[in-house]
Amino acid sequence: MSKIEDIQRSLFSLWEDIAEARGFDRPVGTVICTLLIENKPLSQQEIMEKTGYSIPTISKTLKTLVSLGSVRKMKRGERAFRYYTTINPLEMLSGALTKWIVTAKSMSNRISRMYQELVDIEEEYPEQAIMLMNILRDFSDSVPKMIAIMENAVKDIHELR
Repeated sequence: MSKIEDIQRSLFSLWEDIAEARGFDRPVGTVICTLLIENKPLSQQEIMEKTGYSIPTISKTLKTLVSLGSVRKMKRGERAFRYYTTINPLEMLSGALTKWIVTAKSMSNRISRMYQELVDIEEEYPEQAIMLMNILRDFSDSVPKMIAIMENAVKDIHELR
């Protein structure tokens, strides 16, 4: 294997590790890296050939990446699509963090509503209500702090551009 092939394999491994660290399967990193290296729209078949993964794995992976906004798809005929990425790693990271922030804010609102519902029924179910309120309190105390950290991280990432 040549030095360039070694480095390319290391790059794939890096993206696979990034995907795993974010809770995804390794094919997510492989597909993103493939699209970045190829730097052109690819069909599912082409991605399958380049990665060695099955079409069902590629299809599932692309569906995830498209929903995250990391990959875009364009029509290539009546039913076929080509997939590409036009964003750089910093944008991918800030986009993922932004999506997490939106989810965390929604979660925080849900926690507040559940907590209030428990307050309303605490007399009826004292032990269970208090136990659940303690769990929710731990979340409600930490989620805003995490949101603030992530918002600062997104701001810092945008300043890197």
